[in-house]
Amino acid sequence: MCHFVFILHLLLAAAPGGAADVPLAADSERLRDEVARLISQLDSDHFEVRRASAEQLEQLVAKPELGQFLAAEFQRVLVRPDVSFEVRWRLNRWRQQLPAPPPDPAAAVSTKELDELVRRLDDDSYARRVGAAERLGWLLGNPKLICPVMVRLKQRLAAAPGGAEDRGPLEAAYGRAREAWLLGAPADGELPVVSNEQIGAWLDDLVADVPPGNAAAARRCATAERELLDLLARDPYAPRVTEALRARLRRDPGTRAAERLQALLDWTKPAIVAEIWQRPSAEIQQGRHCALRPVLFDRVDDGVAHCVSGNSLSPGDYPVGEAFPPPRSESPVFFYLVSLPTPRRRMAYSYYAQTDEKKQLMALSRRTLDRVLADKRPLSESELLMLEGLDPTEVSRFAGQYFLLVDDSSLAAAGPPRPGGRPSRFGLICACLAADGVKDAVPGLTKAIAQERFLPATNHAPYRLHWVATLSIAARDPWPEVDAWLADRIGQSETLVGGEASAPELGATAAAILLGRHGQTPGEFGLHVSADPLLIQLHVDGYRFGAAEAQKKVQQWWKQEKSKKAATTSKDSDGGSRAGHSSLRRSPAAGPAAGPRRFEAAGAIPASLARPAD
Repeated sequence: MCHFVFILHLLLAAAPGGAADVPLAADSERLRDEVARLISQLDSDHFEVRRASAEQLEQLVAKPELGQFLAAEFQRVLVRPDVSFEVRWRLNRWRQQLPAPPPDPAAAVSTKELDELVRRLDDDSYARRVGAAERLGWLLGNPKLICPVMVRLKQRLAAAPGGAEDRGPLEAAYGRAREAWLLGAPADGELPVVSNEQIGAWLDDLVADVPPGNAAAARRCATAERELLDLLARDPYAPRVTEALRARLRRDPGTRAAERLQALLDWTKPAIVAEIWQRPSAEIQQGRHCALRPVLFDRVDDGVAHCVSGNSLSPGDYPVGEAFPPPRSESPVFFYLVSLPTPRRRMAYSYYAQTDEKKQLMALSRRTLDRVLADKRPLSESELLMLEGLDPTEVSRFAGQYFLLVDDSSLAAAGPPRPGGRPSRFGLICACLAADGVKDAVPGLTKAIAQERFLPATNHAPYRLHWVATLSIAARDPWPEVDAWLADRIGQSETLVGGEASAPELGATAAAILLGRHGQTPGEFGLHVSADPLLIQLHVDGYRFGAAEAQKKVQQWWKQEKSKKAATTSKDSDGGSRAGHSSLRRSPAAGPAAGPRRFEAAGAIPASLARPAD
């Protein structure tokens, strides 16, 4: 046990909190050996040994600084097919508390190993089946192995006896392989060449009668359907298979045969998906959106879709692949159109729609905002409102650049009230940053403030939202130089609300945040809370200095604190985020969570593609 504690101590000393992604210490190999020993003891024949090892591993899992390291170590064990059920169950449970493991694609593996892993999917041992499935899933991280794995799984499915329940692990593994194939780059060169005669034979099996209880005939029909569907997803084969399906439909109009043929032909129809993204709230019912009048498009490409009628969209052109607000929108709800002109893209979308929505939102936000930056155009008022629904990190990254590319401008004087009246365009972006922004916005935001790129406060827009946004981020997501930035603001007497002498002060609010970060109470330094409804809504508690001496007292304290900090090497390199009083608060109800609600357009999207949001 002492050996274990010593290794952990060395690791923590070598990686001070707050240092970004520092590598493990030189003793990392010893720690890795210790973790491997503890994991191996989870399989011990002695209960006390298993319990002691589990307790020590749980202590490690509870250390955030070890998260990435343990995620990688657990992944390395879990992809071994010989791991027992006991060990696998415990590691999977702990893995839920850890970050995602770093990408670690498999190197080349032998055909013998692939064949053995596929064979183990219907092994009598549950642990072997699970282990084989885990390893095959890991192998799919190497694009060169996707097709070899998928081909072997299809061959096994075509030959495996038994019903659907017996073939469950094979079907599940094939689904994962097919998902990786469809969402990755096409690799037809690694798949078998298919002749017209083979296509004809599969069509014969597809339309043949399947007598009840005839497992062999049912298996041949399922194999034919699977092979033809995958062939439609191979762009060079899609036209040939489509024509063969149509010809066979004309020859075999029987009810059952026609249904099977038509189900495959439906994938060949070009389609467009319209997603509606919105933040969950108590007032909004989550689920699939069903418009009273269908949205119809008469033409679409990878850039623009033309709407001819609809309940939610007015007639006109709309961007494809980017977020856009619906007409006359007064909320952060936005639309996203996906063009699916080929069977492959339609099938890929059915898998993509089930991936992590946070990742979907991040990718969509980046595409949308990068286009705005490239065009260097002012955002409309409805687009500014839409920013609240996009990914906060991407909005922050965008805003920092946008402030330096485009000039600020006023909104129309007539219009609904916004945060602080009728702020400028930059002001609305800053209000969004104040609510959810992160430190990615700070470099551009502070540079834009220094260059005076924000319009001054007016009677219609009295709030200095650029200061409010920076202060909010300083407390919620501090950047490495945040202490110095806050200290430099202490002497500024400018208020956060123009035209109000009793409004919260920039210097006092910055001082309160700085004090809170270092475990101090602002009231003890003569700072008084100056409540403002909008600042509270934007998660900022404003302050004023009670007297001139209060400002000097804070400055003197900070001078001493800097001297102590310079003499102490054990403190965080960026000041960290200290426990204690915080001058800003974060509403637990607010957050970046958003989800799409997809509905069918042009009558060509199967229900399986238009899933409701979680």
